[in-house]
Amino acid sequence: MRKEAASAGFYESPWGKHPRLQLLTVGELLEGKEIDRPRSRADATFKKAPRQGPAEPATGDLYGRG
Repeated sequence: MRKEAASAGFYESPWGKHPRLQLLTVGELLEGKEIDRPRSRADATFKKAPRQGPAEPATGDLYGRG
């Protein structure tokens, strides 16, 4: 089966060559092994926006008087 998967060839991306067909056992997945794939936008790290604190409570009555 692995020989057949290897005969499927490779996909070439800007990040290198990746096997078109990959086989992972349950044991390999539980050990944390991942498939060899190109990076995606979801993998990119973005700067987090600063957290905003709670808004100041409004003072005065409904008509804007002091």
